Amino acid sequence: MYRRVIRIGEKSIGVTLPKQWLDSLNIGLGDLIEVKAVEDMLIIKPVISEHGSSNTAVLSSGEGSDEAMRIIIAGYIEGFDDIMVKGPRESIRRAYQAIESKLPGSLILEGDEGIMVKVATSETNIDLKMVINSTSTILNAMFDKISTYLESGDSSLLDETVGMDDQVDKLYFLALRTIKKLSFRDPKESIDDTIIVKNMEHVADALDRTASTLKRMQKIEPDCVKELNNRIKDVWSYTLRAINSYQSGSKEQALKVIMSREELLSRMFNLVRKPCSEEMAGIMHELQLIIALSVDIAEATFSNYVRSVTKRQPSKEINESNDEQSI
Repeated sequence: MYRRVIRIGEKSIGVTLPKQWLDSLNIGLGDLIEVKAVEDMLIIKPVISEHGSSNTAVLSSGEGSDEAMRIIIAGYIEGFDDIMVKGPRESIRRAYQAIESKLPGSLILEGDEGIMVKVATSETNIDLKMVINSTSTILNAMFDKISTYLESGDSSLLDETVGMDDQVDKLYFLALRTIKKLSFRDPKESIDDTIIVKNMEHVADALDRTASTLKRMQKIEPDCVKELNNRIKDVWSYTLRAINSYQSGSKEQALKVIMSREELLSRMFNLVRKPCSEEMAGIMHELQLIIALSVDIAEATFSNYVRSVTKRQPSKEINESNDEQSI
């Protein structure tokens, strides 16, 4: 369908839209829409509807609370505001109680048809960069607590590290929900953002497992503890540099991260060859995983760089025929 650009009033111009399109999207007078230029396209998307556009998913759960938990998380991430879960009510309640703290803006309501999880979070008010910054700050604290434990032997620091993984999960689910609902703004950037938040969440999981492993371990030889702490500090610095390269858009820093991977891995293997290698095998695996995740983050920095450069380049001229223009 084609539309002609017309004058509206003395200074504005606009384009009319078919009523059936607006009706299908439940857009009416007074509703807020977002308009964005993406390459050679204009994207128009409703943001807030005064007409109560329903954003509801009706889902069925089996007997176990694990399935209900996964269904609720998936519905949250997919951007549904009302998630009606049908199934054994007690299982659904237990599932929600287990994940409630990880789903910002959610609450549970009992109904005749099932249990409703309602989400009141407005993604348009979420600053994704702030979410990534907050996650980075928590990861920094998790590394710090593990390192301090190895120096002081204060096991409460390991308990705090495990608890902080839940904070990262909360930010992770919020970030994925925001990315999915607002990905139309810049689909390519949303892919990179997804890679970043997912890898950061995996880093937190690896640190969680590292802390849990240290809690289970018996007394470690002092030389091994010192060596392990040095390696953790290496990976700590490496990970934060990778995240910072993405946050700052520094391809130079990202390249340094990628190019120093082999040297860092070789230092990991030196520890494995020591007498305490058997005790450290599980932790070494987690540290190597964190290194690989950090490299993925650095690689995403290059994608971001290439995209930012191409955006600054002059776009191709649009050929117009007579006085009509396709938008």
